[in-house]
Amino acid sequence: MMPAAGVPGAQGGGNVGQGGAGGGALAPGQPGGAAGGGGGGAANQGLANDPLQAFYFSVINQPQPPITISANPEDEDKDDKMPPGGVDCYGNERKALSDMTRFYNNPQLSDIKLKVGFEEFNGHKLVLVRWSEVFERMFSADWSDQKKKEIELVEEPECTEVFPAFLKFLYSCHIILTIENTLPILMLADKYNVCDLRRVCIEFATNSIMPKLPLKDVFHVWYQYATKCYHQVLITASVKALSPKADDIMSLPDWNVEWLALDRDQLVQFLKSSHLTVRNELLVFRAVIKWIESPKHPERMQKMEDLLKEIIPHIRFPMMTPEQLQQLENHRIVEQFPALFSTSLLHAYKFNALPLESRANNPDFSSTSYLLRNYTDLRWDKRIVLSGYSQFNKLQEVMPRFSTRSSSYPHSSWDWELKIYPKGSSSSNEDFRMILYSNVVLDQPRPIEYMVQVVNDSKVLAVTSGKKNFTKARYHSDTDIDKKVPLNDLMTSSSQYIVNDELVVQVFLKPLQ
Repeated sequence: MMPAAGVPGAQGGGNVGQGGAGGGALAPGQPGGAAGGGGGGAANQGLANDPLQAFYFSVINQPQPPITISANPEDEDKDDKMPPGGVDCYGNERKALSDMTRFYNNPQLSDIKLKVGFEEFNGHKLVLVRWSEVFERMFSADWSDQKKKEIELVEEPECTEVFPAFLKFLYSCHIILTIENTLPILMLADKYNVCDLRRVCIEFATNSIMPKLPLKDVFHVWYQYATKCYHQVLITASVKALSPKADDIMSLPDWNVEWLALDRDQLVQFLKSSHLTVRNELLVFRAVIKWIESPKHPERMQKMEDLLKEIIPHIRFPMMTPEQLQQLENHRIVEQFPALFSTSLLHAYKFNALPLESRANNPDFSSTSYLLRNYTDLRWDKRIVLSGYSQFNKLQEVMPRFSTRSSSYPHSSWDWELKIYPKGSSSSNEDFRMILYSNVVLDQPRPIEYMVQVVNDSKVLAVTSGKKNFTKARYHSDTDIDKKVPLNDLMTSSSQYIVNDELVVQVFLKPLQ
């Protein structure tokens, strides 16, 4: 029988260490193959002469590495070299702040006493200066004697009560806010320019206080303070809280005192908002004239022309219907100052007269004047707000319904539905889509043209238009807004389309002949 090729020991007819066919048996106590007369040596020589066999043995004798697969592909390409400047490493910041709290009103290492009302507080200049440039100037040589160990702070009574909480925040970066203490703490944050505390107070006020307050408290407390201190976020939140009752505020006797008491800047801030819920824009104009002609403020009548120049840009004349524009032309104030109104009226008539396709292609129709408010009259347009855009799920659809005027006689309403896919319509179609539906089974065709816009709080950002004869069988039309607004542009953190986590859409319809 032929020996098996490549098998250790086959050359001598025996196993390695046992001796080949020409060798003797392994003697007790002797190394394997020593008595075999060269059988084992022949096997070793076989390994040396066969490279494949040698490679096989070298592989199986190597240590095998562990297998680790990272979920982050970047980890596999990570460079293990130490950066020349070293690596940023941080300790426990929360614990550090907690440890700092023990120095609040603590005489240990205190180098300044703060006298507020009848109380004194042990302070530490380094802590106070770290938070407030006002304290930094206060402790400088230009302000006072640097050797002085006590300084008196004169505060409003309501601020004196909350000063301990304000001071403790500077040591702990933590505060408990309530409906009662938020405004006086905000006043202290403004006075000493503690930016982080100001932000905390404003966020708490807008999210947790204003939605629960009576509207007159919002008006008299928060809106008044916000406009006096020019807190734009707080102004916007106050106006938004008041907006659902804007019609009442501007026209009902119950709100006359508040409306007429607004100063010019407060009035302008109110008129800037697209959130106002009003019947129509003509009512807004009449409310402005009522404000100017208030008997309790005769100085306004004396400066009427100057006031009109400032206020007219915030009245949205193109959003008036042709019938309302005609009423406006006959108003005594317009007749008294025709030069102030002529350009605005011309643009408004042009906007109303043009087909929607022409409006969509006209870049002049993109300013604030062409943004809808929340009008409650039955019209040919509608403002739709998708609030909390970040909370919408992928593939989720929303279907707001609205009514418009109709071209039939006697006048009735047409019902519509706008199916919106805020974050993609399917797993294979990741587009921002809007589809316009007729919301009823149609007995008669509805030939219309439509214009859909995406806007922010200051201008029109994207627009698309089209024509459709809605019938019983063909009752919907894709607006093709995805060709104007890519979904990726909506999803970015700095998207121009998303303001305060809201996406605002305007829909205009017009019957075709």
